[in-house]
Amino acid sequence: MKAFRAAWLAAVGVALIGTAITPAPVEAQDAAQGLSRWQEGRHYRRISPVIPTNVAPGKVEIIEIFWYGCSHCYTLDPFLERWKKSGKPSHVEFVRVPVTWNAGAKLHARLYYTLQALKQDERLHTKVFDTIFRTGNGLLGRDEASTLEVMVDWAKQNGIQEKAFRDAWNSMWVSTKLRQADDIVRRYRAEGTPFMAVNGRYSTDVGMAGGTQQMLNLINDLANAEKAR
Repeated sequence: MKAFRAAWLAAVGVALIGTAITPAPVEAQDAAQGLSRWQEGRHYRRISPVIPTNVAPGKVEIIEIFWYGCSHCYTLDPFLERWKKSGKPSHVEFVRVPVTWNAGAKLHARLYYTLQALKQDERLHTKVFDTIFRTGNGLLGRDEASTLEVMVDWAKQNGIQEKAFRDAWNSMWVSTKLRQADDIVRRYRAEGTPFMAVNGRYSTDVGMAGGTQQMLNLINDLANAEKAR
């Protein structure tokens, strides 16, 4: 009996020792190593309290808060488009949220969601930037009514039927998305654009990260750390 008890205790001890020295999963190790090159408070900020996300389990949400009238957003846009195609981790869900700070920004935000309602946002998002910054057409009128006419003309030039555009522009879906965008921008306390948020826990921008490519590397590392968490 004593021999059996001694053998059992020895087996338990070996098992416990084995458990204690079991290394962390490779995914977690890689994520921690990637994040170790960044300094919290310098390259990114922690968001408190954490803001709930709206993505499927196993996904990590990355938000870009932007404005069509922002030259820095325009400069960043081609880098984000390339990242979406070849640099974005598969577990990342990328979401754009337009600011609604003032009358002009709200009208540009309505344009973004109108294009999204028509499933034309991927095709024409960059075209909006190009129209504003390359042709000098700010896509704004004197008020909302005249702005709508400016945007209808632009939409028709880009292959969207006038009735479809007007219906989407005035839809409840677009109005709801605008209210949600306003809430998101306020909750993240975004005071400038472009503003990047990772999984409701971290925020950064090009200046904090030290450059455009550095920022893309950082949001990937933060997203990988969130996935492994």
